[in-house]
Amino acid sequence: MHCPICKNTRLEKKTTTTGVELDSCRRCGSVFLERGEIFLQLPSKQISVFDKAIETAFKNKEKSGYHSPKTGKEMYSINELPSESNQFFVDNERNILATEKGINELKEKSSFGLDWAEASAPATRYIKALPNLVLSSTITFGALYGLVALALITISLVFEADQSTSGEDGLFVGGSLLAISFVITLIGFLLGPFIMDLQLRWLFTIEWLEPNQLPKALEVYLKETSTKQNINIPYMGVINDMAPNAFTYGHTPNNARIVITKGLFELLDEDELNSVVGHEIGHAVHWDILLMSFAQMVPVFFYYIYRACIEAAHKAGKAGKDGAKAAPPFIIVAIGAYVVYIIAQYLVLYFSRVREYYADRFGAESVGSAAALSGALVKIAYGLAGRRDAESRSDDENRSTINSIGALGISNAESGQMLAVTTGNSTDYEWDGKSQYEINKNSIMGAMKWDLWNPWATFYELNSTHPLTAKRLLHLSRQSEEFGEEPYISFNLSKPESYWDEFIHDVVMILFPWLMIIGFFVIPTYDNPIIPQEHWPSTAILIFGIAYLYKLYFRYPTSIYPKMSVETLLHQVKVSDIRPIPCTVKGIVRGKGIPGYIFSDDLVMQDDTGIIFLDHRQPLAIWEWIWGWLRGNEMIGKEITVQGWYRRSPMPYIEINNFTVEGKNRRSYLWIFRYLTGILITIIGIIMLARLI
Repeated sequence: MHCPICKNTRLEKKTTTTGVELDSCRRCGSVFLERGEIFLQLPSKQISVFDKAIETAFKNKEKSGYHSPKTGKEMYSINELPSESNQFFVDNERNILATEKGINELKEKSSFGLDWAEASAPATRYIKALPNLVLSSTITFGALYGLVALALITISLVFEADQSTSGEDGLFVGGSLLAISFVITLIGFLLGPFIMDLQLRWLFTIEWLEPNQLPKALEVYLKETSTKQNINIPYMGVINDMAPNAFTYGHTPNNARIVITKGLFELLDEDELNSVVGHEIGHAVHWDILLMSFAQMVPVFFYYIYRACIEAAHKAGKAGKDGAKAAPPFIIVAIGAYVVYIIAQYLVLYFSRVREYYADRFGAESVGSAAALSGALVKIAYGLAGRRDAESRSDDENRSTINSIGALGISNAESGQMLAVTTGNSTDYEWDGKSQYEINKNSIMGAMKWDLWNPWATFYELNSTHPLTAKRLLHLSRQSEEFGEEPYISFNLSKPESYWDEFIHDVVMILFPWLMIIGFFVIPTYDNPIIPQEHWPSTAILIFGIAYLYKLYFRYPTSIYPKMSVETLLHQVKVSDIRPIPCTVKGIVRGKGIPGYIFSDDLVMQDDTGIIFLDHRQPLAIWEWIWGWLRGNEMIGKEITVQGWYRRSPMPYIEINNFTVEGKNRRSYLWIFRYLTGILITIIGIIMLARLI
């Protein structure tokens, strides 16, 4: 994009102190803010003033003589901002151009906080090499089952210390628990795929297809890859939903099932789709399902030890003085077992993440391009697949919808209608293996910032079976260099600050009600009580209620919901599950949150910049299931306007406050229910305290 004022000067990306990346002209200092980005530079109290000024300018349409660098359309002067001169302009999509003079004046007259960050921290573009798959698997399994051996020895010693039992008794008990864990794991491994088959058949709109029913390129890829790996062609299932997703399950590489959604055929081009399927084949070829099952057996074993020792200590405590003496060792073992259970869980999660990286490598190698899988990850995980403006397409492009609809033989009227909305054509044609969606590489780097900079990202990754998408992209970029191809994305942004202050604040807010209770009991003493001891329970309830309401005030800011785009939201770093960005977004419902699931009440929405998950929440889960069953499918393919709170945890999503479809407004009541709960707790505390006084 070029500066509308300087004409020939290209706008460059710069990061603000709030972590927002904006387009700036180094020659005249003007700044271009995409839809909603201006509100991210303001305190919440002033958002309504700016929003009103922008909407008024859009209605008055006072021409400025400048044209939007994004849309090419006329920009209109914004006259009602608290500044002396009119130096702000808005286009038809609510993107804003601000001159350097206008920014400086506005900073003097209001709390507008657009300040540029100093890029002192190095760019996060280097990543450690992957450990060897066989070596890492061997070490991980050695560590896990080494813990099992240590546990058996410990149990034997505890039983040997008890005069009424022997070490052999301890080994028998420990061995029995290990055998139970093994049997449960084996049953789960053997029956799991069949249970999944039944779930997909009864609860999802899925069709299992022969290779010749798939698009030709995918059919050829499956046959060639299966032959090369000396395995049977995987069973292929297609879920009738446009929300993009894929997964695999089974026992061995020769009976693997791969399930993909119909949305992948539209979003991805030929190599991207093949690489996603290749990722799933990689899991099968690497025997990940079997290995993960028996890795997960170890935490299960330690949890059984924990439960068994707690039960033994409880029984010993009831057996008189001699039993009471035997209880402490069991309690110590129980505590140790629970600690090791947690450690084992994290080892299994690490093991899973490493295998995800190698499934990525397999998928990339199978198509000879790491860039292909990178493009697929960006569209699926980040949702950065904006719909092309119909006016910019050629007639041929308008006709090239997913032929796989006809080829797959899926005849669902509602799905067909939805496809007509998302592709701009209601007729089935031959799929040419090309994606109809274009990706802005700067948008990708904007979305990657949260994964690489926000401390919450590390927390979520440690507790996840999958690596962060940004790290997967960086590993694939390194693999692209090995292939001698240009990496799909090279992350070269500099981290402007640590973001730890927001993280600590978030943690405090999550724990705030309990911290207030702890503070209440720590500060007073028996010698110098602030509040009489008989008032402690009622005061604690009152304090908890007030603190909980304050936490909700932080979690659900409700003053105003400015219009924003999916792309703008994805660029934000200072956002978490408890620190949201209020927003209004508008787009088309592509499908359900859980693709093809008949009871899924969540939705997936696409605007002209990307795709995002919509979290529809109610106080009772059964309300959500009933709504998803009776109303969910009615939403697909229709235009939706959503007011809510954008969050990341680590998946980007919008928790719905209310949404409008075909003029009908629907509301989520969970946040209201939580407020009512906080008010009720506070009232109970007041009543209890009043009775004592």
